[in-house]
Amino acid sequence: MSVRSFFASVMRAVAAALARAPRLVWDGTRFVLRAAAALVPTPPQEEALAEEELMAELNRPRQLVKADVAEVDPREEWGYAAGNHLVSCGEPTKGVLDERAMAYLDSLDIEERAALLAYEARHIGAFLLGERKLKGLPPVPTAAQWTDAEKARLAALAGPVREGRALIQAKVDEVAAVMREHGYEPVPAPRPRAA
Repeated sequence: MSVRSFFASVMRAVAAALARAPRLVWDGTRFVLRAAAALVPTPPQEEALAEEELMAELNRPRQLVKADVAEVDPREEWGYAAGNHLVSCGEPTKGVLDERAMAYLDSLDIEERAALLAYEARHIGAFLLGERKLKGLPPVPTAAQWTDAEKARLAALAGPVREGRALIQAKVDEVAAVMREHGYEPVPAPRPRAA
């Protein structure tokens, strides 16, 4: 091997080493940057910031925009409820009507019901609330009149119950007397309260 070829091969090796040096430096730099980036906390990403803003917007208390809806008139509600009570469509009547109004509606005959249903709902409601009179219909009793009638009805129902209790007590006393005649002392039973 000549000096010249030796020198050429050394130069080729140096050139190859110099050609690889930037690549090695670049790879080393990338490795160092990745390692350093893993140690330093990264700022929140844009998606996380957008999500935080969205959650803050959703959790912010809102003022509801009022719709342009007219409030329902209670007379009209009573009228519709009375119509549903008289002509049941399978749906339960709302709790709008009180017992007095339902008792009045139940007391009407077929012709009076038809006459009542011929009016608009707001007129029926005003009639049941005592604010209006309707032609051809008996007046709706006031709350005091209905309460008095209800008390009288319940008192009439209580009469037979009192008589039944008195009859039962008489039988118990009779059996106790027979037991005493034969030498047995009956077990005292609590007496029913007077109604």
